[in-house]
Amino acid sequence: MTKYFIIPAILFFLVSFGNAQEVYFFDEGTDANFYDQGIVDVNNLGGSSFKHTYPPGGSPSLWNDKVPCSAIAFKGNTSLKFNYVSAENGNWKVTIHRKSWAAADISTLDSLSFYIYSETELPKSALPLIGLFGEGGTSELYALADFNNNVPAAEWTRITFPLDTIIENNPGLDFTQSKAVVFNQSESNNSARLLLIDEITAFKSIETVPPVTEFLLKGYDSHVDLSWTQPTAGLLYRVYASFDGGQTFELRKETSESYYLDFVPATAKNSSIVYKLVAVSQNKESEPNEQSTEVWDFSDDELLNMIQEYSFRYFWEGAHQASGMALERSNGNGVTAASGATGFGLMAMIVAHEREYRPKEEIKDRIIKILKFLDNCEKHHGAWSHWYNADTYRTQPFTPDDDGGDLVETSFVAQALVALKNYFSGTDAKSVQIRGKADKLWKEIEWDWYRNGNQNVLFWHWSPNTDFQKNMKVSGWNECLGTYIMAASSPTYSIPKAVYTNGWAQNGNMVNPGRTYYGLEINLARNWGGPLFWIHYSHHGINPRGLTDEYANYWQEHVNTAKIHYEYAKANPLSFENYSENCWGLTASDDPDGYTAHKPMDNDNGTVSPTAALASMPYTPVESLKALNYFYRERGAELFGKYGPYDAFNDSRNWVKESYIGIDQGPIVIMIENYRTGLLWKNVMKDADVQAGLDKLGFQYEVITETKEIENRTDFVMYPNPASDKLSIKLNTIGTAGEIKFYAINGGLVKKVPINTISNQVNIDCSDLKNGVYVVEMEDGKNRNRQKLIIRK
Repeated sequence: MTKYFIIPAILFFLVSFGNAQEVYFFDEGTDANFYDQGIVDVNNLGGSSFKHTYPPGGSPSLWNDKVPCSAIAFKGNTSLKFNYVSAENGNWKVTIHRKSWAAADISTLDSLSFYIYSETELPKSALPLIGLFGEGGTSELYALADFNNNVPAAEWTRITFPLDTIIENNPGLDFTQSKAVVFNQSESNNSARLLLIDEITAFKSIETVPPVTEFLLKGYDSHVDLSWTQPTAGLLYRVYASFDGGQTFELRKETSESYYLDFVPATAKNSSIVYKLVAVSQNKESEPNEQSTEVWDFSDDELLNMIQEYSFRYFWEGAHQASGMALERSNGNGVTAASGATGFGLMAMIVAHEREYRPKEEIKDRIIKILKFLDNCEKHHGAWSHWYNADTYRTQPFTPDDDGGDLVETSFVAQALVALKNYFSGTDAKSVQIRGKADKLWKEIEWDWYRNGNQNVLFWHWSPNTDFQKNMKVSGWNECLGTYIMAASSPTYSIPKAVYTNGWAQNGNMVNPGRTYYGLEINLARNWGGPLFWIHYSHHGINPRGLTDEYANYWQEHVNTAKIHYEYAKANPLSFENYSENCWGLTASDDPDGYTAHKPMDNDNGTVSPTAALASMPYTPVESLKALNYFYRERGAELFGKYGPYDAFNDSRNWVKESYIGIDQGPIVIMIENYRTGLLWKNVMKDADVQAGLDKLGFQYEVITETKEIENRTDFVMYPNPASDKLSIKLNTIGTAGEIKFYAINGGLVKKVPINTISNQVNIDCSDLKNGVYVVEMEDGKNRNRQKLIIRK
């Protein structure tokens, strides 16, 4: 069982909850290393010590009195680091002001709390003394030990203090103008301590906590997705689960979010689980809300569908809601949108529309919203910038000299535009609008402008301020094959073949033949294969199957590249932790030292990026499914979150980046769909402009005329599901003859019902079935289709 610690609430409210009453003195550092408003009294330490620091770039002689920060935090990204020695002939004192240095009225509040963490058990007598700095000076100091217990090792523990102890006993101070919380030395035995302090808050107590509403559950293979509506801001929520039918419950998580993914114990697989959810404030729980759901072993197809839908959420729930644009990253500033990621997101919308991850009309509305942004934002000769401020529609410089058009990112949008105008072929008003807008934007891209004076090469950037001064030519081999194909395909601003031959292929010098790794030959990629996004981005819409020209067989090149990554992880020549046939895939992603492109034997520091293996699904389906099973079934609690697999992890350095990047989540949705059905390949490759461009450049290629049957489409519909005693099955054809079989989750046949009807509906008595999960199989002599059925009485 996963161990979770009970952590009491951090925000507190009046009984009415009409007006929140809380004042933060600390919730986040100025940066990862220090808190500017945390001041150490360095002149009066005496024989004691307290580790202090100064702002980056500041003068140590002037500002070396700041409290350091730690990346280990109760909430957010940072906490305060108290690293001190308390001597008999000394005294350390730390004053924690609010972020703005502003005073706050806490005169009507009654409690103060913070969270503390110590690697070793901390006796309550070692807790610091505490006071307040208000208008008129600093209060008397009081012992936290009088109001709290010992602090257990390696747990975030809430420390509380009654404010009236200070307010009533310091009449000369004005606490309507409270400026800071003061921590002071309490020991005098030369004890050395390292404490982390977080979420220092003054608040007003409450009596009744309102319960949550709209508590929803959905069971999957290894986890349950829980979501709810918060009754008011600022509460915490405790999730309890029962794996024995509601007889006993255990705490699974306490969170301030309105969702939780519970990865269940192995013993709870293929069973029904009961959950209780309570809102928490001031360590008081609301009335519980109780629901139940089932988890069961997923087929490979169900796993793929799940991973696509979760990754799609990044472009739906995680997008900039006012514009629909894809944010560059989930842990950014909330307004920096990325054009390339938005192109990926538009393709993901097509997948979502086809598979109905959201209502189809809502998806069309979102696409129209995004296209309006792309039409009205600042563009540069029809091309989009790498980044935008999604609030202002203005270019946000990617670097100081990259403040204009980015042709490569534009090409990712262009593939999406072509896919949109071919996929939405209906006569309804929204489809017509999508087609028209997508076609307009596609035709307005001035690809030939980026030749910089008709040179036989495309340039990556153009700036309205510095022209082509960045001087970055787009040449192979990398992720930009699609850039040249889209440029050659333009019906309005096309490039000639010479630009592809001289600029991209470098007159054949792009090819570096005869390199073999693990028995796999590559002719274009860097030694050992290069980062895997190179074989993903261009092929979101350009089908690599059957794609050849005078330089390469691109399908074989990409299959071999992905397999080299796989074999490299198996061999693990650099001895990184957990590299294996299940844990593989290097690409550009976050890593412990920032952001970089990881490659086998080159810039490999042990960082695995799930998108690398998952988006390689068309090339390495068996190997990629192994990775999916590992990332999700074996390590989902660590590596899987609200928007699917996290961006990257490094087991050699015990590091997981619990966040997302748009250009990494998009390929998961798109390339898995291309593996499953070829949906995006079909809608780009059938385009007359794209075919003309490929012909011009001398490509041989395959056009998909029919996508594979979409998995999960069935020849029957069951309702209700979950069912109790009665079940109706609606068949797609009238007069179907055959039988319907019910299998227990362990595979045993438990019920058989013949089909012999002149209607298209069969009504079945299920009163003999016990609560649980069943597989219902319908066979009519030609087809066999299965669906999951839940019986809940």
